[in-house]
Amino acid sequence: MIKILLIDHNETTVTALKNSLEKEGYYFFDADSGQAGLKVAWQQSPDLVILDLTTPMTDGFETCRRLRELGVPSILVKSPKHDEKSVVKALEMGADDYLHKPVAVPILLAKIRTLLRRHSQNGAESRSVYYDGQLSIDLESRQVKLRGQSIKLTPTEFRLLSILMRRVGRVVTHEELIQEIWGTEKDVGLGSLKLYVHYLRQKIEDHPKKPYYLLAEWGIGYRLREPKSEAMIRSAN
Repeated sequence: MIKILLIDHNETTVTALKNSLEKEGYYFFDADSGQAGLKVAWQQSPDLVILDLTTPMTDGFETCRRLRELGVPSILVKSPKHDEKSVVKALEMGADDYLHKPVAVPILLAKIRTLLRRHSQNGAESRSVYYDGQLSIDLESRQVKLRGQSIKLTPTEFRLLSILMRRVGRVVTHEELIQEIWGTEKDVGLGSLKLYVHYLRQKIEDHPKKPYYLLAEWGIGYRLREPKSEAMIRSAN
């Protein structure tokens, strides 16, 4: 069943959307703050998050960025603001679509169906499970194992690995990785990316200084080594 998380502090809105989404057959979660929403997203791995940017306690744009960092496939944000600057910032932080409040429920449901359909079409070509006899990565369960032993990754480490895995065998540029992991955060650059590559190599490589899996294309970016047999990579579907 498709899981949808709503991050919104308005009880009336939560009740209305809960009833509508459950009638559509979706599994519904809700949280009344960005902080609580991030915790639910980490625990439940929702297929789509509806985020009200005015939800208290945590900056809405920062919550959006961190949801993307956690690997949430689709993020739909809504806000009473509809100025160009707010829309652009939300999209740069990782939102897939931006709706101006108040939003009619039929329109919201249509947007949800569109985003889920788009993700499903993209997922048909993307990678969900990687296995080469030693290293296994399962994006759905967020599990990474080396020779059967579980490896604990931070959200940023997992995000980095998942981006490379979805494009396994292909070089992902430094700029693309920085943008997809951190968005437009000003203090993040190539140094931060190299640091997390270092952390990741320490966890998945037998010889981090001579990496086998996480390979650098000097001056360009990084790539994840493709398994010898294409049959060892299974699609999301």
